[in-house]
Amino acid sequence: MAHPFLKKLEQRIVRLSDQDFAVRLFSLEGLVTAASFLYKAGATLRLRLYQKNMFRQKRLDCPVISIGNMVAGGTGKTPMAVYLARLFLAMGKKPVVISRGYKGCLKEGFGIVGDGKDLLMDADAAGDEPFMMAAQKAFPVVVGKDRYQAGLAAVKRFNPDVIILDDGFQHVRLRRDLDILLFDHDRPLGNNRILPAGRLREPLETAAGRAGAVVLTRCPEHPAGRTFSDSPDRQAISQAFRSKPLFRTFHSPYLAQWVSAEGNHQKNLADLKGKQAVLWSGIAQNSSFSTTVENLGCRVAAHLEFSDHYRYTPSDIEMIREQLAKTGARLLVTTEKDWARMNFQTRWPCDLAVIGIQLRFDQEQAFKGFIRDFSLSLQRERRFE
Repeated sequence: MAHPFLKKLEQRIVRLSDQDFAVRLFSLEGLVTAASFLYKAGATLRLRLYQKNMFRQKRLDCPVISIGNMVAGGTGKTPMAVYLARLFLAMGKKPVVISRGYKGCLKEGFGIVGDGKDLLMDADAAGDEPFMMAAQKAFPVVVGKDRYQAGLAAVKRFNPDVIILDDGFQHVRLRRDLDILLFDHDRPLGNNRILPAGRLREPLETAAGRAGAVVLTRCPEHPAGRTFSDSPDRQAISQAFRSKPLFRTFHSPYLAQWVSAEGNHQKNLADLKGKQAVLWSGIAQNSSFSTTVENLGCRVAAHLEFSDHYRYTPSDIEMIREQLAKTGARLLVTTEKDWARMNFQTRWPCDLAVIGIQLRFDQEQAFKGFIRDFSLSLQRERRFE
């Protein structure tokens, strides 16, 4: 009996964290607000202890760049890590991406998900996002809850020119040379409350002192005269990070895979147009996936929404099949992240389109110049150490 109750309680807290709410005594709102004060105090104290060297940071014999955010949930950290890794590859560098391996089965030590050529772990062991990155077979990906130990292994195995931490902004135990902080354009600070009453992992003022650059994700491509600072939240971010470079990005969909029920066929995103489809997704912002598919001209007959990093069961597959029969749709569509968590041997009664997301910069040359300048300055600094 306790398990269903705790599950419902968790769902209520998650819903609250996405909303503006009034605090009442002897209520769930009051309880999570009190808990958020404790969380904020603990997070702030921890940062100060590192700043005063009472907790010692670990350093790797390799430059480290962190990609992270202040708000729990999806802001495009993984697409940003992939973009940055490919940028360094284009510069003739050897990058390695290190991830915590969230929701993976690895409990201790580290694991090499892929060496840039071959996949060495599956999504269940590595976590869906590290597996998704390693599946590109372009750069090595290493997972480990202790990012320092994972970094030592990466340095020893791959001798990289740079290590990229995926979701590493709050992992201050490992010293980094640059922190790139991501904000979602439309709701950059959530409901402005600290976990668990909101989605903020730390106060704005503590983050402002550590970030070296800010990247806005999911920006509208046609803002109709709007500027980033046209809301109180965006004004607060502009003020807090006024001395830091700020870049705008767009999320662009691409066809990661087309699984045909009748054999392999060459397809592209245009093949979704006019078709009726059943969608399923388990990501931080499921509604954004539905919007993306609709914008591609696909008619959404049903959208089965699951929690972020959800592990699919045979009964879930059957539910997807039932929705196909109920709606009469002849196409299935899911995300690249969800596809990584599926059994690839599953046979589907119709074609399945797998949609991935990649970042595009509004001023790409400016960002590339920023990274090149950072790389050159770091080389000069380390030459004289």
